[in-house]
Amino acid sequence: MAYKILWYSIPALHDNSNGAAIHNKILLEGLAARGMQIKVLNALVADDPHGLEIFNRINAKIQSDPKTPFLQFTDRGVEYIVAKTKGHLAQDVTTADQGRIFDLFVQCLEKFQPDVVMGYSGDIFSAYLRREAQARGIPVVYALCNGLHRTFGFADCDLVFAPSEATAKLYREGDGIDVKAVGQFINREQVTVDPKKRDPKYITLVNPAPEKGLAIFVKLAQEFCKKHPEQRFLVVKSVGNYQQCLLKLHYADGTPFIKQGEPNPIPMIDVAEHTDDIRLVYAITKAILTPSVWHESWGCVATEAVFNNIPVLSSKSGGLPEAVREGGILLDAPQSTQKDFNCVPSDEEIKPWVEALEQMLAKDWTEECTKASSYNDLNASIDRLMEHLEPLLQKGQQNKHPLDSSYFFSQKSMNARREAYAKAMPHLLNGNQPAPAEAQAQAQASAPAQAPAPEAAASEAEVKAEAKPAAKKAPAKKSTSAAKRNTKAKK
Repeated sequence: MAYKILWYSIPALHDNSNGAAIHNKILLEGLAARGMQIKVLNALVADDPHGLEIFNRINAKIQSDPKTPFLQFTDRGVEYIVAKTKGHLAQDVTTADQGRIFDLFVQCLEKFQPDVVMGYSGDIFSAYLRREAQARGIPVVYALCNGLHRTFGFADCDLVFAPSEATAKLYREGDGIDVKAVGQFINREQVTVDPKKRDPKYITLVNPAPEKGLAIFVKLAQEFCKKHPEQRFLVVKSVGNYQQCLLKLHYADGTPFIKQGEPNPIPMIDVAEHTDDIRLVYAITKAILTPSVWHESWGCVATEAVFNNIPVLSSKSGGLPEAVREGGILLDAPQSTQKDFNCVPSDEEIKPWVEALEQMLAKDWTEECTKASSYNDLNASIDRLMEHLEPLLQKGQQNKHPLDSSYFFSQKSMNARREAYAKAMPHLLNGNQPAPAEAQAQAQASAPAQAPAPEAAASEAEVKAEAKPAAKKAPAKKSTSAAKRNTKAKK
């Protein structure tokens, strides 16, 4: 019998502003391709509101009933149930939203009967849901995607995995948590460009945020262009407000980097809007910068660039060395920017970065990038995860009892639920064997849970939702537009 996995996270995996969502979605697609049954329970919640725009296209394609409290569709072999929440950012999720999510979660446990619950969400409500799964004999696996969960005990989890050894070591040594490093999940076909279609001209930074090393990037662009005035730089927006980030930059003495009434200090930097199709960025990039000054659990842009034989100039933060490997040059981030993410480094501090970029652009990195790419192959990462995951899948398959006990419901209530299922959906009492057609037909009306039963996809049509159809033009703006955008930051 095929293994069954229920992924649970409040943030939607279709949020393309969220790196963790993007790459765990790829993981689940990879597991589905190996014959596993995968169901996902999310909410209409994203890191940034524009990350939810994709659901407008999905909703139009599946023509969901507006009165239904969730969206339901299949994408790349994975079934998704997305609760329609009032709050669309994590901090705005309401108590009513939580009630709806809990109801759907319980239905998934009782009707889908997964062998393992996998996912993330560090809030107390989600921890309660994971305990509910454990109370029913279903092991829980946590996908740890950053260094922001320090002090967590993970008592509600049977396995915790992270992409990099650096992140696993951070939790292992700092908090005594046994975290398994498995590598990152990147589908090479979705991020690589036909070499014949590439027109590399930019030195690029994706997601120009303070913690991503924006201060280092702007200083490097300034100093590099003093020696190489023909070189153009590019920032690709993601989460947050780029102009506001520029306004917060300052020198070590407190002098603002952007001075009101003075010329734009970075006319060599063009600006591109966020894109669903990262290949458009790599098509026009000759080198990628990842100068992060906080703990990067991995650094997916670095690995994606290496897949395209694009070298990476990177800091040594967190898992970035594992993401870059032989495909670039690693440097220590300037101390001033490590201490204050908005502090622009000095001329002396940026000098090694200027020299490294010159060195990088002077050679062909194809051989090094090819070598680095072999370790970060998607199937290799899934194989490493399966070494730890398969024993739990076997355990869950043998020991789960999703209709017998609960962390939330009393035993009397569970007995009543079991009796209701025995009448309406008796196949669920026998290891979730396929139901007769007549039982399927009456399941919606007879299910004991409150919301409509998420048993089968609302639309049989496969939803391909990873890229906007209109995203065919290169995302870079004209340099004159970029100068205007950057100049606006001064006002």
